[in-house]
Amino acid sequence: YSQVFGAKLSALAEENDKIVGITAAMPDGTGLSQFREQWPCRFYDVGIAEQHAMTLAAGLAAGGLRPVVAIYSTFLQRSFDQIIHDVCLPRLPVVIAVDRAGLVGEDGPTHHGVFDISYLRMIPNLKVMAPKDSRELSDMLELALRLEECVAIRYPRGSVHDEKLRRLGVADYQPVELGKAEVLAQGSDITIVAIGSMV
Repeated sequence: YSQVFGAKLSALAEENDKIVGITAAMPDGTGLSQFREQWPCRFYDVGIAEQHAMTLAAGLAAGGLRPVVAIYSTFLQRSFDQIIHDVCLPRLPVVIAVDRAGLVGEDGPTHHGVFDISYLRMIPNLKVMAPKDSRELSDMLELALRLEECVAIRYPRGSVHDEKLRRLGVADYQPVELGKAEVLAQGSDITIVAIGSMV
């Protein structure tokens, strides 16, 4: 997921020179290293200072730029206040890439991103998205940058599962629509609801 995110953001930055990338000492882990190489003058690594990353993004957005902040889910918690007060209350168009959302295996319990859905959903003016595969992640990033709103896109650590979905017969692609669920299969005995990579 991180590589898909980094490649798509770099491609979108070719079309839009207002896109800037921000991280808090995580350029390689979040996939922003490719963006850093291609667009060094549009890349900011603030060090281990997630609060500052979010406030910087708010300032850049207020100045007309389109900041994308990539931070691991577990460390995004540190910037909760800045997300509310600096980004969402003034409705600034900041995209938050919430990397390593969910359980992260060998990274250990300090890196499990298990709280982001809970604390992000309650923030006014924030849209929260979770892609089921690589194509949705690309489309959600593109959509988020088209919207003039605060958007968070959460995705897990590890490999995308596009081929598994195709094997299960989920081949028809439906464009991402804000606030609309996607029906992948019809049946009559049970309803299964899933979000993000759990699909």
